[in-house]
Amino acid sequence: MPAYIKKPPVDIIDGVDRYIILMDLPGVKAEDIEINGYDTYIEISGVKKPDYSGNYLLMERFSGRFKRKISFKNPVDISQAKAELNNGVLKIEIPKTMEKIVITKTTIIIRR
Repeated sequence: MPAYIKKPPVDIIDGVDRYIILMDLPGVKAEDIEINGYDTYIEISGVKKPDYSGNYLLMERFSGRFKRKISFKNPVDISQAKAELNNGVLKIEIPKTMEKIVITKTTIIIRR
């Protein structure tokens, strides 16, 4: 049976010259997040590890794998994308472009 994969909440802002994606990832470290960009979408995936080991009596806070795919209606220049993780919020800025750029895969590095 496949493991359950969480979809963290996101806000997507359609700015004049760029898309801004905000994703709540409290307790997730930058090194546990992978962002891959393609010509028409990005994939954000990773893992939130439990804070403590042991036998939990109750575990309501999320831990485990997460993944989101976000598609864009306009062409983007994924090679110029920027990402940062600050206070548990992942912010990704992706510039729009007037021409379609074909990219098979680009990994976006999170600034610390």
